[in-house]
Amino acid sequence: MLTLTRREGERIAIGDDVEITIVDIGRGKVRIGIAAPRTLAIVRSEVLARIEEENRRATRELVPPLAPEPDDVIEIPAGLPGLRDHKRFVLTEVPGYPAMRALVSLHDTFVRLMLVEAVLLDPHYPVHEAHARVGLEGEEVAVAIVITLPRDGRAPTANLLAPIVIGLTSRRGEQVVLDGLGLSARTELAPDASADARPSAPL
Repeated sequence: MLTLTRREGERIAIGDDVEITIVDIGRGKVRIGIAAPRTLAIVRSEVLARIEEENRRATRELVPPLAPEPDDVIEIPAGLPGLRDHKRFVLTEVPGYPAMRALVSLHDTFVRLMLVEAVLLDPHYPVHEAHARVGLEGEEVAVAIVITLPRDGRAPTANLLAPIVIGLTSRRGEQVVLDGLGLSARTELAPDASADARPSAPL
């Protein structure tokens, strides 16, 4: 690991596109500013750890076996936080949940995430911000939210903080983190909210 000493106001360049500025030093904390392309993920490690845990929790809680149907394969080249080995998926319907699709890993079909379109949960969801975070300019995308359905009857939760963005033409996707917008990785939903929603267009 490279260790550098910097004073307030000094900068560090990483490649041609990233610049880090020491904004303020004091009270045991350092405030930094980062100038980088919007498509470059910059995430606090504790937020990334939260997303990883939510993805793993979502796959643990989904119990009923699902049979993925042959469909266009969705490639997620970087994998998903907490599930980095899983890069190729298919979408399948989920009995009893008409608004949902399961994103099923082709590496291990027991790894699957329940998805619902973001605008069904919140018509004002920042889909444009999510779209801007991936390199799919000019392509129509689906922005989906991971839903966790607890086995013990607790209310389902939605990971609004980290939507999955899928290009409808390229069939490539990425899970992005919308940090700084006040979104939660575990937003509790009404028990029937995710089942009753009706999609405006399929993922």
